[in-house]
Amino acid sequence: MTTSAIELARAIADGRISAVEATQQAIDRIEKLNPRLNAFIGINPGALDEARAADRRLARGVRAPLLGVPIAVKDLVLGRDAPTTAGSRIFGDGLISDHDAPVIRRLQRAGAVIVGRTNLHEIALGVTNENEHFGAVRNPWDLSRVPGGSSGGSAVAVAAGLCPLAVGTDTRGSIRIPAACCGVTGLKPTYGLVSTEDVIPLSWSLDHVGPIARTIEDAAMMLAAMVGGRTGDRYAKALERPVREIRIGICEYFLHDLAPEIERAVREAIQTFRDAGAAIQEIEVSGIENSHGASATITLAEAVTYHDQALKERPGGFGKAVRERLERGYQLSALELVRAERQREVISRSFDDAFREVDVIVGATLPALPTPIGTAAFNLNGRETTLLAEFPRLTSPANLAGIPAATLPCGRSSDGLPIGLQVMAARGREDLVFTAAAGYQSATIWHSSMAGQPVAGAQHRQKTR
Repeated sequence: MTTSAIELARAIADGRISAVEATQQAIDRIEKLNPRLNAFIGINPGALDEARAADRRLARGVRAPLLGVPIAVKDLVLGRDAPTTAGSRIFGDGLISDHDAPVIRRLQRAGAVIVGRTNLHEIALGVTNENEHFGAVRNPWDLSRVPGGSSGGSAVAVAAGLCPLAVGTDTRGSIRIPAACCGVTGLKPTYGLVSTEDVIPLSWSLDHVGPIARTIEDAAMMLAAMVGGRTGDRYAKALERPVREIRIGICEYFLHDLAPEIERAVREAIQTFRDAGAAIQEIEVSGIENSHGASATITLAEAVTYHDQALKERPGGFGKAVRERLERGYQLSALELVRAERQREVISRSFDDAFREVDVIVGATLPALPTPIGTAAFNLNGRETTLLAEFPRLTSPANLAGIPAATLPCGRSSDGLPIGLQVMAARGREDLVFTAAAGYQSATIWHSSMAGQPVAGAQHRQKTR
């Protein structure tokens, strides 16, 4: 399934393909490729029934933006289609729900067909998607490497063409990290814009739900469905606005200490904006260097609070690595948490100040490329580090401030691995993110050159490594 969600929705609306045919194609591709990718925990047994219902709606003259489009859901979101595992065994075989989470209800109201549940880093606490219960998810561009996490299964599902859209969650970068690793578009919206009700929490005050898609246009369409109301009209206008009309800020924090190939690709992307006529200026976000540590403290404090009873009553339900990391939350002091909250306030105000000068801030999504699965440490610019230390470094500031942030592909490494460009805007200004991202994607081919066909090449690289 290599068409975009918008293209597929049009084909279904025009009668060139039925919702049942589109869903069956997605299921067939999942069954063919998932044994290698491990992106899905399970296929929705009622997916074809949902597709038949979509075809009946179409026959009655109903029009909906996602009518008949197959969508994957990160297995952190409660729904009636299957027990929700959170990628763990702390809930046994999963939490059974007699209702769908609001985000699922809104997607289905827009016509989407839930095709299955995607794998994730256990309880969303991690960035590699190496899951001790359900197995590691594999990067479709190199099957020996991590896809990023925690929404790794959702990003791989879209990148490998298993479905055109997927739901992800993002606490310190868990949508943008895997989207960047896998060469797709991911969006963390403004905090609270998309309901997190009936989504198993990691960190209540940092969690976001958002779309993973092939293009920014697809992401905007999916976000509009997740939000509801008339947001789709505003987003559509933003996608058509010329990028030369917006002011782009460059903050050194998002260009510092990057792998050389990433820095080169991101600076070329900035030049693309300059060539398109956008006004570009350097800006500062005071205190941003503290965002990584502050977000880690808040996340761990809130995560251990939520999972406290399970840790004490059934610790064996957690994988060893995740359990040990969670238990470190017990060692945090009130002083550390208060300081982290104060840093959150400082960083949020600094972003507010910056967005009075510019409309969006652009920079790297990740400072490093995905490493081989099982890698404990790697070298970045002459120092030994880990993905847990590096991957959230540039994504966590947006979670602390609650601002919208998207990643979109902007290049490839010499090994063929995707590189991501991050675009951020003020709270509630997803429209500005869409304008900048659409302007960039209209001037480049990275999003289309990475669409839906990476697995064969990845398999070849794995064999010849």
